[in-house]
Order: sequence, then structure tokens, then C-alpha cells
Amino acid sequence: MIRISRIASAAAAVAVAAAFAIPASAQYANEYLPPRMTHQGKTSQAIAGSGTVVVQVQVYATGNAKAVRVIHSTNSGDNAAAMDIANHSSYRPAHRGKTPITAYYDFTLKFKGKSVASNAAAAGMSGKAASIDVLIRSGKYEQAKSQAESALQAKPGDATLNSELGAANYFLSNYPDAAAAFDKAPTIPKEFAKVAAQAYSLAAGKLSQSNPTQAVAYGQKAVAMSPNGGSYYSLGVAELNAGNAQAAVTDLKKARDLAFADQKSDTKTRVAIDSALLQAYSKAGDNAGAQTTADEIKKLDPNSDAAQIVMGNQYMAQGNDASKAGKHADAIAAYEKAAQVGGAKVAVTAYAAAALEESRLDKPDYTKMKADADKALAVNANDPLALFAEGIALYGQYATGGSSNATLKQQAVDTLNKAKAAAQAAGNFSLSLNIENFMKQNIK
Repeated sequence: MIRISRIASAAAAVAVAAAFAIPASAQYANEYLPPRMTHQGKTSQAIAGSGTVVVQVQVYATGNAKAVRVIHSTNSGDNAAAMDIANHSSYRPAHRGKTPITAYYDFTLKFKGKSVASNAAAAGMSGKAASIDVLIRSGKYEQAKSQAESALQAKPGDATLNSELGAANYFLSNYPDAAAAFDKAPTIPKEFAKVAAQAYSLAAGKLSQSNPTQAVAYGQKAVAMSPNGGSYYSLGVAELNAGNAQAAVTDLKKARDLAFADQKSDTKTRVAIDSALLQAYSKAGDNAGAQTTADEIKKLDPNSDAAQIVMGNQYMAQGNDASKAGKHADAIAAYEKAAQVGGAKVAVTAYAAAALEESRLDKPDYTKMKADADKALAVNANDPLALFAEGIALYGQYATGGSSNATLKQQAVDTLNKAKAAAQAAGNFSLSLNIENFMKQNIK
């Protein structure tokens, strides 16, 4: 099967999702976090009996604190003990992003008989989680990631630690790892919600081609947490790659409507969304929707070749299906049509595919094969697939011409060697191996 040119690549999916994202890094960095009690103190004052006392504590930016007053009490006999405990407790100051600030903390103490209950739940983010939080806010993401991974070995289901690992991975641009970490949190703490939503959206875009099923799951979570244009786009592209064209149309239309309603969205973002929507319409068989979207792309950017690529891909897909069915003549016709309507990005692959398909006929016409290969090379003289087709055509002409033209044979060998080098340079080692096998089996 010949590769089809893709418009909605993983990179494009991430770029569009990011274009709609609220700057999570800035938001996380500037977010207000209230003060927290990190260690509950003891008291030498007498405890009168059961009751609940709420003490207002002023926590200074330095971490020092002072119990100011009793806000509420169900047993006034416990007030002195409550104030004493509040004064002897330790606190983490409130923060505005990285900066500690002075703020009030309402300390609730519950007395039972002659004892006071531990208020560990009020400590919130303390211990290892608190130190990891400081690392994240200081931009030390690798250290935060390492410490979170280490802490999670003892507490694998801890919501805060998993969310901190997710945040660290997010800021390191490891979006799939970030989404996976947030997925392990039983609940995502409020302060991580927007970072998590963006991580899910960007992970969906990143995985849309390599793992579309997982990408769809992440895209759905992104939409549930933050239904913006970027999350709908990520979900739509994932659905498109997963083979659910109708669902992709629905979600990409939502992304498109949100983008066009947002005056800040740029032309590049709008074209990218329309390009994916055009593919979805085409795969869903909605020709009217496809044509309307193609016309819109041209209005947005007269130089865009997105619509051409989608049209070319339709014929490329037809050619691939015909080739697999052994209908080589039909495949050649489809590939050549793809080259004619698909623009330069499709043409080089389509003409090369048509040339290679010619070689699969019972009686190949190597002159025609070379003509299609020449057309591909006219677009890109270094395309490895086109060079492979050209080399086969040249050697076919040599072999069918009585094997007397040594110059023609050398041209074939040189072209095939160039094709192999180009394939290796492009990282296409499968094609490189095919070229090498062809030469071993045929060049005499």
C-alpha cells in the first residue's frame, strides 16, 4: 500500500490544541494557593470537654503565624486550648504563584472529651507533595518529576502526587505521559484541573495517529473538562484517525465554530481545522460539506493546498484498494488521477505509485513506467520512491531490449543506488531493504 499524504498530522493537532489553550504555565505560576497547616501543635491549657472551635490564624509570608481570634466555638471552655494549639502549630504560607504572601487561615479544632483530634486532613499539601509543588513552581520540572515518581512508589494511588507528576510532564512537553499520570489520580485536585485538561487535549493530538483509540479517550476527557476549540479539534482528529468519520465531523464542526467565533484565532489555525473537517466530510461521504469547506479554505488562504491534498488522497485510497485487489490497471488510473488533482505534495507519491503499479502488470510497459517516474522526479528529484520506480523502469528497458545497452544498465544501477541512499537518509529502512533485495535478485 502506498502512503497517503496527511494533513492533520500529530504536530498540527498539537499546534491547534495549543492555540486554544489558556496559558496553563502562566496560570499555574500565578495561581493563588491559601495557607496550610503542616504540623499540629500541642497545648498545656486545660481542655473542658467535647466541642468544635474555629480559630483565625494570620500566617505571614515568612511562615511565622499568630492566632488572632476565635471565629466560632461550640464549647467556650476549649477556646484557650484551641488558641494555644493554633499558636504552636506550623504553617505553609499562602502563595501567589512562586511568591509567599501573608493571609488568614481558619483552623478548625475538634475536641473529644479531654483530647483534641488530629487535624491531618487540614494539612493539605504537605511533606513530599509540598516540596514537589515548590519545585514545579520554581520551574525545576525534571527534579519534580523524579521526586514524584519516587514518592509514588510508596503511594501509587495518591491524587496529589499523580497530579504533580502529570504537571511536571506537562511542562516538559511530555503530553502522553502527563495524561497517563493524571489518569491515575482518583480525583484531580482543583489547582491542577486546567493543566490536566490541556494535557489531555495535547496528548490526544500527539497520539492521534499512533494510538487513535487512546487519543479518543483523552480527547473525550479534555472536552469534558474544558470544552474549547482545541479540545474538540483534538477529539475530532483522533476520531478521524480511528475511522469514525461521522463523529469526527460533529466534533470538528464544533471546533470550527468556536475558532471562527474567536477573533483571536489566526488564519493558520482556521485552515488547519477546516482541513481536518474536509477530510472528515470526505470520509463520511458528504460531498456538499466537503465542497463548502474546500471553498472556505480557499477564501481563508488562496495559496493553501489542503483541499487538493484531500481530493488527491481520495484517489490514492482508491488506488490502494484496487492494487490490493489485484486490479492494477484501475490502480494506475486512480494514482494518476490523484497526481492530477492532488497538487505537488500528492503528485510525487501518486506518480511514483502509478509507475510501480505498472511493474506489477503481466506485461509491463517500461516506457510508460519511466514516464510516470519522470513526472514524480520532476516534482522532487530526490524522492526515494520515485527514484526506485525510475531505476526499475530503466532496468526493465535494458532487460527487455536484449540486454545489450550497457549504458542503460549502469543508469539503472546508479539510480537504484541513489534511491537506496535517499531512503536511508529519510529513515525509510523498509524501502531501502526493498531496493536492496530488488538489486540482488534482478541485477545481473
